[in-house]
Amino acid sequence: MHPDISRLPSRVFYNNQLIDGPSMVDKTKQPWHTHERFGTYKFLNISWGIEESSGRSIKNSAECSVAMELFNRLRHEFSSVNFNFRIGVVSMYKAQIIALRKSFGERFGNDIANKIDFNTVDGFQGQEKDIIILSCVRAGPGLTNIGFLSGFDIAF
Repeated sequence: MHPDISRLPSRVFYNNQLIDGPSMVDKTKQPWHTHERFGTYKFLNISWGIEESSGRSIKNSAECSVAMELFNRLRHEFSSVNFNFRIGVVSMYKAQIIALRKSFGERFGNDIANKIDFNTVDGFQGQEKDIIILSCVRAGPGLTNIGFLSGFDIAF
C-alpha cells in the first residue's frame, strides 16, 4: 500500500513500527494520487446521510449516491484509465452492499457488478484493489461513535 495509507495503522496499532517496502511510493503511484479531490486517500463526511434499518442490517442512501458520484468523477477525470476490476466498494453492512450494488446497477448498467467488487469487509478480506470506496453507513445528528470502533482512540 502507499506509505500515506500505511502511516495510520502503523501509528495507531503498531507504535510506528511498520516499515514500508522499498520504493512503495513509486510502485503504488497512480494518476489520481496528485488530484486534489482524490489523492492517496480522502475522508468525506456525509453529514446529511441518515442510516436506515433494513432487516437486521442498516443502509445509508446518501452514501450510495456519493459513492456513485465518486466513481463517475473518477471515470470522467481519468477517462484514459480502465478501472475494470480495480475498484472495490466495501461496507461493514450487508444491506449497504445490496443498496450500493442496486444503485450502481441502475445508474451504470447491471454489468457493473462484473467490473467492480461490491463486498462486506469480511467478504473482501484478503483482496487488493487500486481504489477502495468504503461506506461506513453510520450517520445522523448526535452520532458520537461508530459502534464497533467505539473503544479505539484514533486521531488523524
